[in-house]
Amino acid sequence: MLFPGKGVLQVAIRMVGLDLDGTLFNSKKELTAHTCAVLAAAARKGVAVVPATGRPRIGLPQALLAIPGIRYAVVSNGAAVCDLCTGERLYTDCMPLDAAVDILRRTRTLEVVQGAFIGDWGYMEEIGRQRIRALDLVAAMQEYLISSRKIVPDLPAYVAQRGEAPEKVVINFLKTPDGKARFREETVAVVRQYPEVSFVSGGVGNIEIIHKSAGKGSALLKLGELLGIGRTEIMAVGDSENDLDMIEKAGLGVAMANGEEIVKAHADVLTGSNDDDGAAAAVEAYVLDMR
Repeated sequence: MLFPGKGVLQVAIRMVGLDLDGTLFNSKKELTAHTCAVLAAAARKGVAVVPATGRPRIGLPQALLAIPGIRYAVVSNGAAVCDLCTGERLYTDCMPLDAAVDILRRTRTLEVVQGAFIGDWGYMEEIGRQRIRALDLVAAMQEYLISSRKIVPDLPAYVAQRGEAPEKVVINFLKTPDGKARFREETVAVVRQYPEVSFVSGGVGNIEIIHKSAGKGSALLKLGELLGIGRTEIMAVGDSENDLDMIEKAGLGVAMANGEEIVKAHADVLTGSNDDDGAAAAVEAYVLDMR
């Protein structure tokens, strides 16, 4: 069910940016058959259906990639736009290498799970992989973290030696007995010393660090430029703080019923929850015109 918010649709939608975790995926991290069918119908109509995620490209699930017509993806919270057919990166806005290495070095001694996204993959240390099982995440999310990361012996040293600016640095936090994120404040204090980067949360248990000018919204607008699609012709659907950039910049921003309150406050329209195919309902209403 859709609930009108602060705005109304003025033009036909030609691109849809869709967050994955908490939006397209239900609480079990599954894509329902109905959601897949709706996305395929939108693609057949000629609409650019664009996954927009904090994940690296390798973290896009096969069930999503198998939907006919999905060609482009925004990954690493908007630090890159990928052509899924050619593997080409059409746009990148990476972190400064020095800042990424410094942040990794300064937080490495904390009991956290570090990750750095370079190219298609995430990278982490063995100790991080061992800690994943202690994170407050459903099993499917833990498996995603493990399967999308390559193991290196010393993450900051690896990033420095490789010499490629990361698209994103992500730090996941273990929980204290009272449910708080351990070492979050200490990590944030470090990150805030680097004005060239910004950070958002993809959920309560992590922070995701990117270049200050990067974001899902900026990436969608850039892809729109390349495809000849204007801002007002773009719809974005999301639930978390890392979706705010595209919710605000798209012509039509849609928040999930299960979304964070700040996302709902900035959205034009509210839809159902991720366990009720809420994202599909928004696409049906505003792309397939089934209101």
